[in-house]
Amino acid sequence: MFGRQPKENQPDETPDIMLTDESNLENYSQAKTESRQIKANNSPQSNADNPEVVNIVEKISGIVSPYFIVVVGLLLYEDNVWLGLLLIVVGIFSLLKISWSDIIGIFGEIKDVFGSDDSRN
Repeated sequence: MFGRQPKENQPDETPDIMLTDESNLENYSQAKTESRQIKANNSPQSNADNPEVVNIVEKISGIVSPYFIVVVGLLLYEDNVWLGLLLIVVGIFSLLKISWSDIIGIFGEIKDVFGSDDSRN
């Protein structure tokens, strides 16, 4: 009266495997065991290919990530100048393969050129 009209009776969906029989239970457990064995047999083959795939992904990541850092720095530059500038500088250093030891060495050479008090003694 106040609710929806009852829908037509739909036939009950039966599961693929009925576990009422002991034989069905045994078949089900055997199927599970076989699927586990198949998965175990396939794992070593996929593990043999993994180092090759990992190396390729590392190479691609090494090429793409500096560009991504620079682009994110450029996008953030409008909202936060210091964070954007920092990301741009880090991305450019990464692109040029410049490390912290290179930067410290350059500052040391500049310091030596202008002559510091320590070198005059």
